[in-house]
Amino acid sequence: MSKFLLIMLIYSLSLASSGEEKAVERLSLTTDMLVSIGEEMAGQPVSGMLIVGDTVTVDLQVSAANSYQFIIWTDSAFNYVDFWLTNPLGETPRGDISDHTTLAIMPDSIETGTWHLQMELLEGAYSDTAYYAAATFARSRLSQ
Repeated sequence: MSKFLLIMLIYSLSLASSGEEKAVERLSLTTDMLVSIGEEMAGQPVSGMLIVGDTVTVDLQVSAANSYQFIIWTDSAFNYVDFWLTNPLGETPRGDISDHTTLAIMPDSIETGTWHLQMELLEGAYSDTAYYAAATFARSRLSQ
């Protein structure tokens, strides 16, 4: 019995890593192209797991000196995820529902600080979980 449980644990861990790897791979297809044409990534990409009904929040530091593009991919084209950004004032100026999205902002001086990228899995492709990978690109604004 314990041998069976060990095999199931190893199998479930391999599925988890392959789902996250798939999300990172999908994100890399986009980010690698952007970097190759001279765009600059702000910080390191993040990845993790989404569970149906739970909201995952990623904090993002932004300044009025830059415009930002947030690129998020999941591990399957059949995931149904609600993505939205919340500014330091608690407002939600951008959002999308899809398996992947790009959200862009040009914060003004009162919106400088911590923004929150929030994601809620509404329906997973294969189960009640899905994996995501996200990257942020920043570019200096020409005028403020």
